[in-house]
Amino acid sequence: MQSYSDIFFLGAAMVLFSMLSMNTARNFNQIRQAFYRGEAEYRAIAVAQDEIDKVQWIYDDDDLDPDSFTYVYEDYPKTEVHTYGSSDQYNDTLLVFGSSALIGDDGSQKRYQVSISVLIERTEPDVFVTLDYVKSYSY
Repeated sequence: MQSYSDIFFLGAAMVLFSMLSMNTARNFNQIRQAFYRGEAEYRAIAVAQDEIDKVQWIYDDDDLDPDSFTYVYEDYPKTEVHTYGSSDQYNDTLLVFGSSALIGDDGSQKRYQVSISVLIERTEPDVFVTLDYVKSYSY
């Protein structure tokens, strides 16, 4: 080393390199968190869509009537555990909410609005997805 200025420049370069390294690590962490949150949202939407698909096969309108004894959402919310990964090494606990309400009855047709919500509390903030579906019955 020729002088004290070389030591000063070396120290400044080390500080600059450490700041760049920390910024890069923080960016990778943010990208990874966004990826995990996106995957959790995808799983929540898939579960809600599966519940909507089940509603499409309900043929008795009493099953969607909240005052009926055969109301399908009587036991909701329900907890589901989904495993995923290449060898099922990960799992998510999902809380599934379901409800339906009569939105129209004109004498020849009944329409029910079905709302399915899924909550995953593993991420910060929580993932909460709601899908709505309108089921019509003609009589």
